[in-house]
Amino acid sequence: MKRMRPFITAMAAMLLCACGGKAGNAAGQDPAAVAAPSADYVTKTDYDCGSDEDFGISAEIRSGKVFVSVNADKFTKTYAGQGMDYRLNESTYEVQNLDAPIVSLHMSDIGQDYNPVLCMLRQDGRVQILDVFDAISRRGFFQASWPLPGLKDITAFKKQSYEEYLGIAAIGRDGTETEVPLNAISQTEFVHNESDGTKVILHFTCDWKFVCQHFITGPDFGVKEIKEYVGEYTAKPIDGNFDRQQITYTIHTFCPVLADNAKPVPFTDKGTFIFEYKDNTGQQIAVTPQSGKILPLPKGQPVRFDQDAQ
Repeated sequence: MKRMRPFITAMAAMLLCACGGKAGNAAGQDPAAVAAPSADYVTKTDYDCGSDEDFGISAEIRSGKVFVSVNADKFTKTYAGQGMDYRLNESTYEVQNLDAPIVSLHMSDIGQDYNPVLCMLRQDGRVQILDVFDAISRRGFFQASWPLPGLKDITAFKKQSYEEYLGIAAIGRDGTETEVPLNAISQTEFVHNESDGTKVILHFTCDWKFVCQHFITGPDFGVKEIKEYVGEYTAKPIDGNFDRQQITYTIHTFCPVLADNAKPVPFTDKGTFIFEYKDNTGQQIAVTPQSGKILPLPKGQPVRFDQDAQ
């Protein structure tokens, strides 16, 4: 199945340089801004892709938590019919990284092709999103974005057609409609390999999550340790050039993947680096670290990364 073409929505372009906040209520928030119960809230929704295709995807709220259900037969059949081969291990997944009750849902496409995005309205009027196909078929974990920095006092969502693509509009308390931003730096991972077998993997999701992994090898070149850092990112085009962007990241968790009983623990790091495409195919980039601790690379020097073939 063809994923949407890389693009940055108009709203995303406005928000690219905004700093994402860690999940939670903002300090000094006006109590009146907290979303009140509404008969218009949607607590269960199906993915309607606008055609005869049926991916068998739905989402519902249970006690403020969100669960995504996938009909394995329908999803696998439709996905395979689009040229993909993917097998599901489960049928229902709880969405992680939600630390405020969710009161309403919306799920429809953003982009120029099938690309369901689940929008989750928090009780405090902020919004978290989930790139559904990425959660199912690429990373294999259902972790929502952190609250989007440009969306506050939201009460509802609706499908919206823009000039060249479909989108989702978030409707504010005052009736103002704001485009839900989605980024597409990459649909895949970028890998930097060292001569001793160690490697660094960077993964950017469309819903603004950032994953950095270090694969550390031993004397026999076998992997002895994997460090995984997960957080959020924003991207600011340099001199208006979307092929060269300054990435600002905030890391929230760390996981020693190969350790016994490994699980993510709180970890904080903030930093920046330059992300630059080095060819017309988008398969090779240069990363130039500027600040932060998690990238084991020299500051101020461009380092080659290649698109993962997986």
